[in-house]
Amino acid sequence: MRYFILSCLIFISSLAVLAHGDAEHDDDETAAADLSSVSVPAHPTYHEHVRPIIEASCVACHSDGQIAGYAPFTLAEDVVWAAQDIKFHVVNRLMPPWMPSRANRPLQNDRSLSDEEIAIIAAWADDGAPLGDPHDYTPSATDAVSPAEMRADLTLQLDEAYAPAADALDDYRCFAFELYVDAPQFITGYEFIPDVAKMAHHSIFYLFDEGAEGAIQSRDNADGRPGWSCHGGPGIASERKGIGGWTPGASPVLFPAGTGFPIKPSQQIVVQMHYNFWTTNQPDRSRIVLQLESAESELAELTDVPLAAPVEIPCPAGVEGPQCERERALDRVAEQYGADARAVPDRLLRRCGQSLEVYAENTGENARGYCDYPIQRSLTIFGVFGHMHELGRSFRLELNPDGEEPLLLLDIPRWDFHWQDHYLFVEPLQIAQGDILRIGCVWDSALSEDPRYVVWGEGTSDEMCFGTLLALKP
Repeated sequence: MRYFILSCLIFISSLAVLAHGDAEHDDDETAAADLSSVSVPAHPTYHEHVRPIIEASCVACHSDGQIAGYAPFTLAEDVVWAAQDIKFHVVNRLMPPWMPSRANRPLQNDRSLSDEEIAIIAAWADDGAPLGDPHDYTPSATDAVSPAEMRADLTLQLDEAYAPAADALDDYRCFAFELYVDAPQFITGYEFIPDVAKMAHHSIFYLFDEGAEGAIQSRDNADGRPGWSCHGGPGIASERKGIGGWTPGASPVLFPAGTGFPIKPSQQIVVQMHYNFWTTNQPDRSRIVLQLESAESELAELTDVPLAAPVEIPCPAGVEGPQCERERALDRVAEQYGADARAVPDRLLRRCGQSLEVYAENTGENARGYCDYPIQRSLTIFGVFGHMHELGRSFRLELNPDGEEPLLLLDIPRWDFHWQDHYLFVEPLQIAQGDILRIGCVWDSALSEDPRYVVWGEGTSDEMCFGTLLALKP
């Protein structure tokens, strides 16, 4: 019964993801894997062939006490019982959750399965999911890799546990932490440790300057509970840096040797948590552990380079009325977030050298936004981050897209708001003066429960096309 319920829940969510497959950016492996030319053993068994894949790529989440503990893969009979479900999700590249496409520049901690691994699981399931001999099991080479070790120089944790609403299914909550340091320092690594792992879906970390203190104080604990609701983002219009994130199964993160994020006593770190309550709803005191170095150390300073593109999303076909007018959309964001928010959509058009005519052919079901950024000086890039909201269909960040050798820095052909992550390159990337970075997004306003014209805004019912580069400060 548990796997029947699980199959229904995941199958419904899978249909929603697959429905995004016709976005303009979807030109590679967004459909089911083509296994026709992949060679696999004649009769794969669980212990010899499938178990190494499951333990390396699935058990970190699919085990008791973890976010997918409702479908544990820790016992052989559990995996055999769910063999056809597992086949469906890996063949359609829905699990393990890894959003970048294979055309992407190589990224660290890639959770996706190879064609051979997918083919082995599919052949095993179709062959009746035989167990085989436990003595044939050999751990995957991935399991032999030890996670990074880091010092615990500063731990940030709530004084009071956050108790989510009892009737919630998902909850996005932001928590602010003062940096209890008495002098400037560098963050050189971090580890996020979930308090209740079975409901911790993901988290994103931001570093805010002292100018955000008032906005943070006005939100924090306003409803009598630690933190504040922040579905679409922290909701604070102040200078900030994205410094990292966490997803289930992630290891501690150490920044490249000799680099770090500078911090000052007056700054605060805001953690955006996404909780999911399929299996439990408990008070939470998750924490971040930081590795620090003195500001006197000769470290190169890390920074994030922000990129943004216009958001101009019409109503979908068949929807008419005042809510479909752009002016009404501008008035709405002004009412929600202040007069400056009303100016952002036009400001983005000017920044990108565009006018509304560029987006005259946008439809609600296939609305595009893009912006080119000429590089003014050479940069060393270590990683990337992309952000949209719930109408997103695809996200792409490209280097020299119109050149002879374009390079995909972040290609997410099937966007899912609930699976956002910071990605680190396997190797640093050198970007030269004169190179062009293009950020591009595709949306579908038919996904909205209340369709209307949508422009850039902080709320989840608004939209963004936003990204950052983790780079050495020039």
